[in-house]
Amino acid sequence: MSQYFSAMFRRRPNEGWFRVSRYDATTVDILCALAVFSMFVYGASLTAFSKLLFFAPDVRESFQVWRLVTWPIATQPELFSLIGVVFFWVFGQQLEGLFGRNRFLAWVLGVALVPSVLLTILGTFSDTLDFGSVNFGLSTLFLCGIWVYAGTYPNVRWFEIMPLWGLAAIFTGLNLLQYSGNRAGGQIIFMLSAIAAGLSIGRSLGLATAWPIPHVPLGGSPGASSGRRGGGGRVPKPKKRPKSRDLGPRVVEGPWKGADQPAPTGPPTRPPASPADQAELDGLLDKIGGQGMDALSGEEKARLNELSKRLRNR
Repeated sequence: MSQYFSAMFRRRPNEGWFRVSRYDATTVDILCALAVFSMFVYGASLTAFSKLLFFAPDVRESFQVWRLVTWPIATQPELFSLIGVVFFWVFGQQLEGLFGRNRFLAWVLGVALVPSVLLTILGTFSDTLDFGSVNFGLSTLFLCGIWVYAGTYPNVRWFEIMPLWGLAAIFTGLNLLQYSGNRAGGQIIFMLSAIAAGLSIGRSLGLATAWPIPHVPLGGSPGASSGRRGGGGRVPKPKKRPKSRDLGPRVVEGPWKGADQPAPTGPPTRPPASPADQAELDGLLDKIGGQGMDALSGEEKARLNELSKRLRNR
């Protein structure tokens, strides 16, 4: 179980947009950082914070179009909101590794735009539903991501207890009950349209292939645009050997070389970790995430332990 949690909270080597120290700043990192920053904006100026929320009347009447895409990062300074940001960072890395950098950004923008644009348009034709609901936070993106992951790996179980699609259905059902009790018809449409957009866009970009989801085929495979292998890890570039000048005949080395030197003593040292080891470990962890720990053979489990120790001690 400890290995499961350490793997879950381990930072994945996804491709970033720029580097901060020795880390790549990915889309998930940027979203979570902006969400935390919005908490400080809330404390400094509630008026400034409210400009980040999606509110359809302000989009239509005041042309505040940035609200169509800024609502996911608006986060109130609460404990459960902070925990939600942490879980989005953990799960979002898995999803971004499956999509690849460019496709994941396109998916995030699509999920943010589709429901907000839809409610903005519907509000101009009807006032019978609550199309003036305020929507914000990463929870909607998180829920859509769970549905996409479940549609990609339908047999994955949450802590080996419940199918991931069942967990997504429970979260969706609880939100529906809450919105129905509050008579928030606009929020119901917002959430359901976000889920539908997330699944359809995800299927168009190469994920959620286990279910017959209407989509527009865009070609290619997830992660291909970023030049990465399946788990999103970097592909190590082969090192070029320096060209040596021909300085004449060379002495042929044989088994007699170093025979007069004393043999080394002490326990053998482990070879240093390499990018190939990191890529191999990512592949094993992706297999665990997609099929469970039982999918690994005995040899693969031993290799997982060996690589974990080697990379931990580097």
